Amino acid sequence: MEILLLITIVIIAVAFINFKDYLSNPHKRPQIQDSNNTFNEEFQSYEDPYKTLSKEEKIRKSEYGIMVSLMSKLAQSDGKVCELEEELMENTIEDIAQAILLQSAMNQKQEILEILHTIFRNTTEDVETLSLAYAELTKGQYKSRLKLVEYLLSLAYADGILGEKEREVILDVAAYLEIQNDDFNALYDSFVEFYSRELVYQDYKEACATLGVSEDSDMETIKKAYKDLVRQYHPDILHHKGLEESIIKNYTEKLQKINAAYEVIKKHKKEQGGE
Repeated sequence: MEILLLITIVIIAVAFINFKDYLSNPHKRPQIQDSNNTFNEEFQSYEDPYKTLSKEEKIRKSEYGIMVSLMSKLAQSDGKVCELEEELMENTIEDIAQAILLQSAMNQKQEILEILHTIFRNTTEDVETLSLAYAELTKGQYKSRLKLVEYLLSLAYADGILGEKEREVILDVAAYLEIQNDDFNALYDSFVEFYSRELVYQDYKEACATLGVSEDSDMETIKKAYKDLVRQYHPDILHHKGLEESIIKNYTEKLQKINAAYEVIKKHKKEQGGE
């Protein structure tokens, strides 16, 4: 009887020591695998595919980046970019950089501008791929899509002529963005009608007045005035408040008058040997 009691006491003592060690060393406890633990482990090991993208790739895949890429495809289509078209594109890239700066964690506008210019120079995707990606990002934003097509028309017409290859690019973009035929035709016809008009000739004095420069201003001053005016009147396609405004009515007429004045002045300066 005494031996049995002694054995019982020893068992209880060993059990107490083991339980105390169990409480003091949680890492020694057996791990119970259940569905919740498995889910937590999988969730902790998950990596957001966008987290690993570079800044350039994030911008390139965004709505803004695709807009720049489509501008690039339009510029590449005929290989010719007039001075006004170049200024309009540059101003839009500036607007896009500012929008990204305000909406993202990136805090260096110059860095954003460099990325956007890299995207513009190195766009390799075809128009279909870019347009479908833009359509995916702008579901339910029909007016924004329509404004983009109108903007591309204004760029293509900057030199006064819509080239056949430019026209093909814009038709493809409109088709992939599911722009209704009536809406596209209304835009297209408005540009055709405007550019079929004969531009009223400006003499040198009137041209200087249009740009707000004196008749004896040097070309550096004249070019700066021209750039400032183009910047002031370039189409703003990033703000929804402007979606109802006609690019023809609010921008194109002003820009064409400014551009015509600039061309008159350049020709005059060249003839005078001052360019």
